[in-house]
Amino acid sequence: MSQSPLLSIVVAVYNGEKFLDQFFESIEQQQLNSYELILVNDGSTDGSLAVIDNWKERLQNVQLIQQTNQGVSVARNSGLAVATGKYLTFPDIDDKIYPGMYNTLLNMAETGNLDVATCNGRYVYEKRKDVHPIFPPERLASTGVIAGHIWLKQALDSRKFLHVTWLNIYRRAFIQQHAFHFEPGLRHQDIPWTTEVLLAAERVQYTSEQFYDYYIHSESVSHKPDNDDTLMRSARHYMKILEMLEAINQRYAAKAKQISACRWQIAKEGLGIIHTFDCMKDEEKKRIIINEFFDRGIWRLIWKNACTLRLRWRLGRRYFRLKPYRHA
Repeated sequence: MSQSPLLSIVVAVYNGEKFLDQFFESIEQQQLNSYELILVNDGSTDGSLAVIDNWKERLQNVQLIQQTNQGVSVARNSGLAVATGKYLTFPDIDDKIYPGMYNTLLNMAETGNLDVATCNGRYVYEKRKDVHPIFPPERLASTGVIAGHIWLKQALDSRKFLHVTWLNIYRRAFIQQHAFHFEPGLRHQDIPWTTEVLLAAERVQYTSEQFYDYYIHSESVSHKPDNDDTLMRSARHYMKILEMLEAINQRYAAKAKQISACRWQIAKEGLGIIHTFDCMKDEEKKRIIINEFFDRGIWRLIWKNACTLRLRWRLGRRYFRLKPYRHA
């Protein structure tokens, strides 16, 4: 292309053979005039490459990056490093993007000189017919152009905010200015990413139009059944997330102080870690991870950020269940 595209679509691909045709069709239906599609093949072992080859000429502006399997964060970072578009987006291949999503967000971004443009979507469950909005419209209505920390406060205060990258487009110069990247090897890396991006952003706009279906299905890594080993890994991922959120709150202290929910989300995710311990069956593994939880200072971090009596009461009840495991 002779000039930089308006939008870079950065996509991590790992064993997505059964989803890629639908994904490419949804990109084609966007009818974008200026875009590049950056596919990062993260060590797929199925027929993903054959599907990509079938679509490359049809979609035209496609760049394929090959790497050994390193996870979605590294794949996104690889795509981010070579992206040239004015704006960036990071959809998942197993979800559905409705026509008009990117043109709507691009129009918002260009008109409002935005750092971040964002929209609503829907949860779609594989095993039941339940479909509902990700952000309930009665709790989060469309906005004008507002500061990122104001949107973050509104979103977190709704208690229905989902930290995701795929509902958003980002101005690439803004991302580069702050050297934002996805934390390698971290599951649910969207939580610290979204929090910091919104605390840094000066101009953000949200539309409650639903343009994206988030599929909750058995193929998703995030929704596979857990055992004690996966529960331990999950607890460690969330401990890292809480440490990152605390560091973010310190970096943006003036803004974070205006948003009590920045502290609330640390306490809430901390309660989730404790629930993970309750689900473990092996007493020795539970003892190991609970001691790590205390030794890393995660309990102190959660308690410090529990800013309501109700949260502290819930934590206090659980403390006495954890205490017997301390260096037993």
